[in-house]
Amino acid sequence: MLFEKNYRAVENLVRESFWNVYRPGCSEHYVIHVLRDDPAFVPELDFVMEQDGKLIGQNIFMKKEEYYGMEAEVY
Repeated sequence: MLFEKNYRAVENLVRESFWNVYRPGCSEHYVIHVLRDDPAFVPELDFVMEQDGKLIGQNIFMKKEEYYGMEAEVY
């Protein structure tokens, strides 16, 4: 599980990974920052990957609602 103390390191990793890849600069790191304040964010499923003690990746999970007619199902 990812702890708040690691949030900045993850955002930096994502920014460095996507900087100038698809367009000048990037916003992916900011999206992750904003998603963590969303009610759909699942903190128990926010993970980092490390190799030899170095941060190499991250997974973040969000709840999803699907609407069928007037009813919503949350997954």
